[in-house]
Amino acid sequence: MILIYTHQLNARIRYVFTHFFETYTNNSIQITNVLETFIAHNGPKFSYTNQKLGNEFFVQANALLFEQGVKEQDIKISRWQTTPVFFSCDKESSIPYDIFAATFYLLARYEEHIPHLKDDMNRFYTSGSLAGKHKFANKPVVDIWARQFLDCFTEFFPEILVKPPTRRLQTILEVPEAFAYKSKSMLRTLVESGFDFFNLRFVKLFERFAVRLSFRPDPYDIYKSWIALHQKTNIPTKVMFMFAQPSAHDRNISIFKHRFLEKIKDVADYVSTSLLASYQSTDQPQLLQIEVNRLSEIIHHPLKDIRQYLVRLRFPTTYDQFAKLGFANDYSLQFVDYLGYRAGTGFPFQFYNLSKEQRSNLFIHPVVAHEAILRANRSPRKARRLLEQCKTYNSEYGTPLTLVLTNTIMDERMKNKAWKRMFTEFLESYDQ
Repeated sequence: MILIYTHQLNARIRYVFTHFFETYTNNSIQITNVLETFIAHNGPKFSYTNQKLGNEFFVQANALLFEQGVKEQDIKISRWQTTPVFFSCDKESSIPYDIFAATFYLLARYEEHIPHLKDDMNRFYTSGSLAGKHKFANKPVVDIWARQFLDCFTEFFPEILVKPPTRRLQTILEVPEAFAYKSKSMLRTLVESGFDFFNLRFVKLFERFAVRLSFRPDPYDIYKSWIALHQKTNIPTKVMFMFAQPSAHDRNISIFKHRFLEKIKDVADYVSTSLLASYQSTDQPQLLQIEVNRLSEIIHHPLKDIRQYLVRLRFPTTYDQFAKLGFANDYSLQFVDYLGYRAGTGFPFQFYNLSKEQRSNLFIHPVVAHEAILRANRSPRKARRLLEQCKTYNSEYGTPLTLVLTNTIMDERMKNKAWKRMFTEFLESYDQ
């Protein structure tokens, strides 16, 4: 057991230390503000306070974990060894930076609660983030800090049980549009066909009617091959269907189409299946409740996993709503235009509600890479190099890699062959 002394116990302190030691060590912890208890303890311990007490392992505490609410923080980026870090300590501290306050800042998404740059969908903009400005968005800095801290701490206490890095990869198949052509209304088919015709997309026009007449398989109907690939590679996966009525941004099949409902039931027999929350549900929470109720009726069990379509997150309201609806796991947290670590980690962590100063039962599983971001790099070869870098962090620090793809990734058409091959080979190379 590791004993931690601090001059003030509060929710932030309990949250960050519990997450840290449960994630990176196999040791239990106890936090105390009773000095006599700390002095009497003969096992591993350290103080987290303003001034050193004696000869103990000491981390000088930044004020952040003792505050309430949100305000602008004075952050100056430095480097610990080669890793960007902030919240520096004085020379008495056993480590040069308060990584616990810095970890809380990133996990709680503190910067997203204060005015920040947004894109045209009102989403958090990578280039305006602390990580984006200082060029560490592609590094799991929280996990690296943890390793550096534990390297120092185990010099004092070699009995600390540090968790060894383990290979951890999981995929999420998000399905905003279950079929490319099948099960769409006649009106929608005619409108989209007219659009193809006037834009001289005759190959697509031919393909549309070939699928509708059952001469060709629908290019988005890849669920059997997806399931087979993951069974072969023994890599866990989840499938998340959008289950909302079509709108300007939500272009799925009507939720009343029999073929669509049967497809969801069929997939749910083989892999974990849950909800891709619609674009419009971000601004209309009552719609999310309807989507949850309808999909859970189809698959006959409560929904535990969720992802927000197009990553339209509002802090803290989106996650507060997910928690109220009983979701246990969220897979939405990612940069919208950059492969990287929005919270500085790939490990799951509990959502901390800064407006209520309490942690939620909802676990956030950071998404490192999304298909759209990979395709934006234009070349499957370049995308593979980016994924290999994430794989390296997994090997060195145990940082899990959560990869979100859409049902276009297994498309058999010629234009997608190289992408499908890249993704398939990457999964097959991942020795878990």
